[in-house]
Amino acid sequence: MAIIEIRPFRNGWQAYERAGVQPVFLLQKNAISYAQCRACFRSGEIRILDCDGAVERAIPFNEADRKL
Repeated sequence: MAIIEIRPFRNGWQAYERAGVQPVFLLQKNAISYAQCRACFRSGEIRILDCDGAVERAIPFNEADRKL
């Protein structure tokens, strides 16, 4: 199960997948879009965190929901 976190980072949003894979985007929607592309063919969750580190929203994904 993959977990990708979208968290505030300086003046943007960081999509944290694992150490070394953590690009930063200016807009939150761009970070979410990136995470959705990285999540293809896997199952897991995209977690959107607030500035305190609490989960603000979670977007589940799995292989069954994929459209070919």
